[in-house]
Amino acid sequence: MRQRPGFTLIELLVVIAIMAILVGLLLPAVQKVREAAYRMMCQNNLKQVGLASLNYESAFGGLEPRCNVQVPYRGWGPYLLPFLEQGNLANQYDFTLNWYDPPNGFAISIPLKIFTCPSAPPGRMDQAVDVNGNPTGTIGAEGDYFAPNSVQAYWWPAAQSAAAADEVQAAAMTHNVIRPLRDITDGTSNTLLISELAGRPFYYIKGVLQPTEGERFPAWWGPWASYNCDIYKTWSDDGQTQNGFCTINCNNSWGIYAFHTGGANAVFVDGSVHFLAVGLDRDVFAALVTRAGGEVIDGNAF
Repeated sequence: MRQRPGFTLIELLVVIAIMAILVGLLLPAVQKVREAAYRMMCQNNLKQVGLASLNYESAFGGLEPRCNVQVPYRGWGPYLLPFLEQGNLANQYDFTLNWYDPPNGFAISIPLKIFTCPSAPPGRMDQAVDVNGNPTGTIGAEGDYFAPNSVQAYWWPAAQSAAAADEVQAAAMTHNVIRPLRDITDGTSNTLLISELAGRPFYYIKGVLQPTEGERFPAWWGPWASYNCDIYKTWSDDGQTQNGFCTINCNNSWGIYAFHTGGANAVFVDGSVHFLAVGLDRDVFAALVTRAGGEVIDGNAF
């Protein structure tokens, strides 16, 4: 009887080893391509958000409030729903109530891809509490995009630093009222509107998940219907301490943070989207937040 040829054990092991090497070589390339696609999707999300904000401005004569700091409490997200092809969801959201009130529970629990970056951990939800910290029974779907209230440019001269820290006047959007574009005197192409602050309610420093949340207001900063706005701050190089030279992807507690390699996305008042690189100069970082600071920004600086 003729014996059928086959592989020896050593030959099989060699083939398996070669396949493992090839997979090891291909995996980083696949991950790189996937991240590039996620980054583009995130940029497109912010582009749509920026256009929605400009359409809101065309309809109402100014940029939407970044948040209401009086009843009814809410962030900028609900204002933009009709301009993001989410009219049906807007019809289910009661604008006379707080974002966390039970009648709004269904609407705020809907995850919206337009408000989330695919590079961030998926499926994040948050138990909503009221203004006094009491549980409401509602659950908010997270969003990854935040607007600046102001910027903590502590290294600037006192008067300039105080103006940049003014939470009513410093940034493009303000609270409670709409802001006309004519008030963006630094130029709409030089003024940041909304950027990534991704991963909440989880706490990340330099890409590493942290065990505690600190003073991060997790139940109010994160849900897309809530106060997705904060003071933009700089950090130490290790991302652990406020007031340093680290401006991008340092700490997702305050500032600009993304899960992209090398930087984070932001949309400016004119609707343009920029990738702000890790290592962005802190003077440029602060100047981009202020709407009327009079700073001169080199067009190649960001």
